[in-house]
Parts: sequence; structure tokens; C-alpha cells
Amino acid sequence: MMRWLVCCCVLWSSLLLAAETTSAAAPASPTTETQAAANEVVPAGDPAISTETDTTSAASSATPTEPAASAAEATEQDPEYLTQQQDWQQHPDARQFGQDWVLLHKSEQSYQAGIAIFLPEWQQTASLLPLSQALSRQGFDCVILLPTPQQQTINPGDEKQQEAINKQLERWSSRLASVDENLNASGGHRLLLAQGSSAVWLGQLLNADKINKPDAVILLNAFYPDKQANLLQATQLSSSILPVLDLYQAERSNWLTQAAQQRQIAVKRATKLNWRQQTINDLADSPERIKGWLTTLGWK
Repeated sequence: MMRWLVCCCVLWSSLLLAAETTSAAAPASPTTETQAAANEVVPAGDPAISTETDTTSAASSATPTEPAASAAEATEQDPEYLTQQQDWQQHPDARQFGQDWVLLHKSEQSYQAGIAIFLPEWQQTASLLPLSQALSRQGFDCVILLPTPQQQTINPGDEKQQEAINKQLERWSSRLASVDENLNASGGHRLLLAQGSSAVWLGQLLNADKINKPDAVILLNAFYPDKQANLLQATQLSSSILPVLDLYQAERSNWLTQAAQQRQIAVKRATKLNWRQQTINDLADSPERIKGWLTTLGWK
């Protein structure tokens, strides 16, 4: 009996040991989180974004965008403008106002009648030197701004070029402001003289109120080879309160004759009384015409 009990105990211990061994060897059941991670699949149409892609994108967004070239930069890099500037730098009357070069004729009188600022036509600066010197003998400090090729290549009357027009107007405004900053005018009147296409740009500058208003304006052979641009100038200047002397050479060109006629019609419609339009044979006639006109304005 005793032997039988011992055998039963041994058998029972063996069974318990076998059960524990089997339980330890079996793999643990996966948790819900483990199953989800194992079964997660990135959709084929939505590729995973790698860390490298994120870094490139971030670097790209952090890089500042380079601004578009301004009108000033475009002008300064223009080969024709640079050649002109280099040529005029050798002139004895050349002065540097900020980043621009100008020609300066100081008043030859003991008094100062004022300041006369010349806006020449492209490649016609030399034609205004005698007039500038004549006005300096009449008591004016005369400044001739060097023209730019853009004043002819950009049509101020074309709405499709509005962005380029705005940049050009900003450039004109900046250059005229530089004259005021560098030329210490002690008194007198402010006179603006615009030649050729510069006169059309001047109309836009005055209309947009982008420059210090002059006391009077003188137009010299004012025209742009576009009917709409000339009409715009005629409308803008005829509606201003500024006195205007309009000098042009008759039969110099069809565009000039047509532009002068457009201004004459606009002045009549606006009943502008302080506008005088006169024909001249040559620019050499302009100093005496200007002197007589300024006298009628009461300038001394």
C-alpha cells in the first residue's frame, strides 16, 4: 500500500513539471497594439514622406526669395547707359549726385533766380548744353540729368507695360529726389525742362504726384512715337495748374507735329490760360523765348 502511494506522488509530480515546461515554451499572445502595428500598411497612392524630403522642403522654404531687379538696377546694368555715363564723367561739368552723374552749371549771377532741372531725350543731352549755360547766365543753377534708353523702349501710354512703367516712374522720382538732396538751393523758383520722350514721362510723374512740384514747366520738342502716349501727356499737363511753355520745331517730324496738335486741342478743352505754345526754328532760339515767358510770369 505504501509503495503504491509513493508511485502516485512521483507520477503526479512528473505531470505538473511537464505542464509548466510546455507553458513556458509557448509564445505569448500578441496585444492589440502589437497586432495593429504589424498589420498597418501605407496606402499605395499616398507615399510616405521621408525625413530627407522634409529637410529639403524646410531648407527651400527658409531660403529667401531674391527680389526682382529694380528699374535702377536695370538702368545701371544697361550697356548703352554705362557707355554714356562713362563718356559724360570726363566732362568738366560732371558731378555725382548719389549713384547718378549729372551736368551742373551754377548761376553766373550774384543772385539766384532758382534751379532749372533738365530731362533730356535719350542721346540728345549735348543739344541742351547751350540752353543750360544760357539759363545759368540768367541766374539759374542748372542740372542736366543723364537720360536712359528705357524712356524710349518703355511706352508710357501702354497699359500692358504698367509694371515696367511703374518701375520707370520710381526711377525718375528717385533721381529727381537725389537732385534735391545734393543741390542746396538757397531760394528762387523751380523750373523743369523736359525734352522729347522725357516730357511724356514728366506728365505721368506730375499726375502721380511722385516728385516735388515745380513752379513752371517747359516742353522742348515733346513727343513719344505713340498716339496714345501723346494724348495721355496732353490730357495730364493741360489739367494741371502749372504754367507751361510748349516750344517745338515745326515740321521736324510727323510725330512731333501731331503731338503738338493734341496738346493744343487738350488745352482749349481745358480752357487752360497759363499755357503758351510756340514754334521755334532751332533750340538756339529757346533761351530768349524762355526769358520773355518767365518775365510774363513775374520771375526776376
